[in-house]
Amino acid sequence: MPLTEATHYSDVCKLQCLTSRKRSPKALLVASSRAAKQLVGYFCGYTTKRQVVGKYELDQAANSMNLLSESLKKESGARILARVTNRMLTDLQCRGMLRPATEEMNLAANSVAHDEMNAEFIRTFMTQSFQGRRYLERLEWELKHDATKRTWIHLPACRKLSIHSNCALTPHAAAYGYRGSHPSVYYLSPWEFCMFVCIVKLWPPAHAANKEAMLTEWTDAGLEYYEAHKSDDPPAELTPGLHWRVIEPEDNHRRKDYITYPSYGNLLEFFRHEWVMVLQPRPFVPQPSGAPMPSSHHTVEERARLLSVYLRPWILLRCFVSTHVPHLTDLNTVRHWDKVTRDSVRKRRKTTLASPQRCSYREATYVIFTEPHQNQQLN
Repeated sequence: MPLTEATHYSDVCKLQCLTSRKRSPKALLVASSRAAKQLVGYFCGYTTKRQVVGKYELDQAANSMNLLSESLKKESGARILARVTNRMLTDLQCRGMLRPATEEMNLAANSVAHDEMNAEFIRTFMTQSFQGRRYLERLEWELKHDATKRTWIHLPACRKLSIHSNCALTPHAAAYGYRGSHPSVYYLSPWEFCMFVCIVKLWPPAHAANKEAMLTEWTDAGLEYYEAHKSDDPPAELTPGLHWRVIEPEDNHRRKDYITYPSYGNLLEFFRHEWVMVLQPRPFVPQPSGAPMPSSHHTVEERARLLSVYLRPWILLRCFVSTHVPHLTDLNTVRHWDKVTRDSVRKRRKTTLASPQRCSYREATYVIFTEPHQNQQLN
């Protein structure tokens, strides 16, 4: 901001910056730009920046090429050209980006976690990260333990929180796989689940994040423990399910737009008090983040495996398994509905459910999308 009579406070500054003959407007501009650079690390405007910015960037990029000189001695000509070109473009784009203080302030004021483009990219839709790799990793873990003929229920670790805690990593695979049999979410695939459901972390009732949500309440032992240790330094740790519990939607008079996780014995007692599923009136646009996508480099079976995990509903609790929602490890099985048997008593034909048969992911997906239409035509 230039120094003028409107921007200069003469009652505060006694140096007579505008009336002194020793200070020209150009000298004042240079002094103010130098002060802004020392404060924020950059110039406050384009008028005092070096005009030959391109040459300056090229010189700096050329100086960084000295680091490649030793590693390029044994490379071929084409390889040297490719590495030098990539290094030049990387330096110019990533290390040569020039931003004024106003743009830095805009990026900082409009920054959003997991969305680097929020400050510069205006959207008319909401996005949510689709962590496809987490689902694939969970499939590998389930197949590994399924091969040993053991029954495992792998849950995320229960994190103890305090009143000042403000960060928690969302367990995407567990949040989807343990959703239970509620009709609003039971038949959703992971991709659809990312569109219509938002996983919300639950905090202790006295936490600042819970004042607007109001989704948890103290237990009798938890309230007594909190009143006795709320002044401790460091803050006392609180355990979900023990010190606080989730308010069931039918008991919550303020909001009904969420679904709690099922109570499956003692296995989900901590998990169901840590997370809830909030139904969205306006769908999200899934944003794949670290999710392997089908490509020409994959085989047909690998592409079918990815699409089955992403686009077909599955579950992790075998007590909620059904014909249309199998267990995660049973996505490559087929149940044939065209097995016709005859009732010996009533002499009537009926269709029975045959036992699942192991096959490829491609064949299982094909049967699922074709057999219902064939059966509908036969009926």
